[in-house]
Amino acid sequence: MQELQVLDDAETGQKSLVEALARGAAIGLSPPVEHIQTHLNHVFLSGAHAFKLKRAVRFPFVDFRTPDRRKAACEAEVSINTALGSPFYVGAVPVVRSANGSLALGGDGIVEDWLVEMRRFDGREQFDVLASAGSLSVEVVEAATSAIVGMHRKAPAGKLGGHTADYRQTIRTLERTEAEAAARLGLELGLPSPFEALDRELARIGPVIEKRRRAGKVRRVHGDLHLRNICLFEDRPVPFDALEFDERLATIDVLYDLAFLLMDLRRAGLPQHANAAMNRYWDAAGEDEDALAILPFFMALRAAVRMAVAIADARLEEAQDYRNLAFGFLSREEGLLVAIGGLSGAGKSAVAKEVAHRLPGPAGARLLRSDVLRKRALGLPDCEHAREDAYAPEKRAQVYRDLGVRAAIARRAGASVIADATFRVASARATLQATERNFHGFWLHAPVQVRLARLAGRKNDASDAGALVALSQCEPGDLGSAWRRVDGRRSVNEIASEIVQAAVK
Repeated sequence: MQELQVLDDAETGQKSLVEALARGAAIGLSPPVEHIQTHLNHVFLSGAHAFKLKRAVRFPFVDFRTPDRRKAACEAEVSINTALGSPFYVGAVPVVRSANGSLALGGDGIVEDWLVEMRRFDGREQFDVLASAGSLSVEVVEAATSAIVGMHRKAPAGKLGGHTADYRQTIRTLERTEAEAAARLGLELGLPSPFEALDRELARIGPVIEKRRRAGKVRRVHGDLHLRNICLFEDRPVPFDALEFDERLATIDVLYDLAFLLMDLRRAGLPQHANAAMNRYWDAAGEDEDALAILPFFMALRAAVRMAVAIADARLEEAQDYRNLAFGFLSREEGLLVAIGGLSGAGKSAVAKEVAHRLPGPAGARLLRSDVLRKRALGLPDCEHAREDAYAPEKRAQVYRDLGVRAAIARRAGASVIADATFRVASARATLQATERNFHGFWLHAPVQVRLARLAGRKNDASDAGALVALSQCEPGDLGSAWRRVDGRRSVNEIASEIVQAAVK
């Protein structure tokens, strides 16, 4: 409790400076000034710039009680975010008091504190604001995920963190954060506690985490990729405000970085967006399907982080929401293997995307599409046309074998899977069905006129099928008892609802 009193005293000592900056009573700030407070920063919006003052606080994971520590954090924030490609950061600026007692940003005098200076962007374009307004599209989230993939590729590999022991230490730190905040507020600890459940899950997946660390999947990444730290700037998604105060906390598995975004999308009530982000990352980064085993833990741990922060800020209802979310991610609901087949233009891919986020899993189902796997094997972008020989019988068979292997690995990892392909050939259907007993196959059938109209409307799609291909295709006769025929003429939502109802029993 003595440390908590020091925390209060340090922040009280910063109070007069905060009030002065909020009034615009410092040369270099242009009134009116808008003041926003977060759990770690005071943010002052002034004209075309924003200035961030580190709050003089101490939590088990960070200590900003001295000006020197706040200065180091400001400098680190500018350096790290600039290296990660954020266009907003200008530099670290001292707040100086002159001999006559006036305050200024920079110049001669006694340095009282330090600020991060940033170019201001439209706050209405932050992802959390867009999500609350119902304006955050799946396409924008997918574009943000592609940007994250690029950021992760450029990030330096790290040897400081990413061990199983590091994630266990994070759990202990969060546990202390909750306990100290509860004591300060005079509250009992929240029950049930997710920390024991996190410990058990970490023990189960520890070998996968260590295998990925040895494979170079641990990097110095953003570290704080929730919705509030991504915005649209000049029509492109830009992550900002990377974690700066602890290299070890930000030297993590790339999927733990991604998990913050996925968790926050789920909390915002956007499961389709979370599913789209997960699948875009796996496809664009070439992630292994066995890595799906660690996603529930990573997403639950991210929820626990937000839970502990909310408790520390006395936002108890919000903390309970995160607690419930963490337990939901760790529930390990049994996954499913669902195949969606049909001739070109029958609507398979649109339906598969709509079904994927409704299936069990912390971010829904892993979507394995034959057209995407084919392009990946050829080293082509999804929308680049493949040569005709890529569709030779032996090449088609290889794609279906790849799909079957990936589906089996994903299912062993505990994930739900949707396989999206034509499945016209009996051997292709048999290859997938052989991977699991609990198999659900759905065949979409639609008149040729409907299929041709849909193909004509396609843009930027991984499929190379056109009208000639569609006209040459014939529906298979006997699909077998594991497959159910579905009328593909209806809306995507109607078809998806029928499939989910039939598969999830």
